[in-house]
Amino acid sequence: MTTPTISELPRHLEPTTADPFLHFGPGRPGAPVVRELDRRVSDGIDVRLLWNQTDDQLVVAVVDAKTGDAFEIEAGPGESLAVFHHPYAHAAFRAAPRTEARAI
Repeated sequence: MTTPTISELPRHLEPTTADPFLHFGPGRPGAPVVRELDRRVSDGIDVRLLWNQTDDQLVVAVVDAKTGDAFEIEAGPGESLAVFHHPYAHAAFRAAPRTEARAI
């Protein structure tokens, strides 16, 4: 049995699908790319650690299903886990404005 050989390689490969990150990024207009890094739910309180990849910003989003309250706290890279684990303490310290919960 012989092994087939390729005599000529293509000069340029064309993408088969659109790259969703090609047109978005720092300094480029468009929809922000937000990734969920961690999430926990306890007693109706949903806490999410989100990374806005477009702006390179960390945010902790909290939604209380019982009361309908919701708030977000910006977190620096060194404090993101502390804010994620204790969002109410950081919200009280920073006086984060509360809003009504919205569907996510």
